[in-house]
Amino acid sequence: MKKIFFSFLIGILLIGMTACGNTTNEEDVKFKFTNSVFIGDSIIEGFAINEILPRESVIAGAGATAGFTYDDIADLVEKKPDNIFIMLGSIDILMPVDDPKELFRNDLTKLINKIKEELPESKIHLQSITPVTQEALKQEPRYERIEEYNQILKGLADNLSVNYIDIGALVQENPDLYAEDGIHFKKEFYPLWLGKLSNLM
Repeated sequence: MKKIFFSFLIGILLIGMTACGNTTNEEDVKFKFTNSVFIGDSIIEGFAINEILPRESVIAGAGATAGFTYDDIADLVEKKPDNIFIMLGSIDILMPVDDPKELFRNDLTKLINKIKEELPESKIHLQSITPVTQEALKQEPRYERIEEYNQILKGLADNLSVNYIDIGALVQENPDLYAEDGIHFKKEFYPLWLGKLSNLM
């Protein structure tokens, strides 16, 4: 009887430790980004809206482009982050100019160079533009160019000596976590995203 009771207690303790371990793991992941800043448009803003990261760690908003984000550098410099995670381009694709790709390349180059000048100790990570659903593509055919823009990002990462991170595979592994518009994501996607970035740090 004592052996059975002892085994039961051990089982309870193991379950408790596992549960605590999961919570700790999530907190450990977030802790890794304590002195990081995420820059981007409304997709990145989801980190703050869904309370995955504190608002002060996110410089993002609907309609943000590489060019418009240049105005946020002063705010970024004040934060003095160790790591800067940038995801821009999904709005740049839609810019009504003759050569949006060239504008994107020039604006992002200017942005990164300025950040490197102001924050030489910060590590810069360029994240790929996330893919959209087929339904979203029907609504906005210009999203067909996402991979072309990701190639620009890869080239800039190499030329400017910053890190490139592909988020596309994670999206494809979790197609059920798209929001209704097929562009943005549900709250449940963001911890997975943060976990992927954590594993690369």
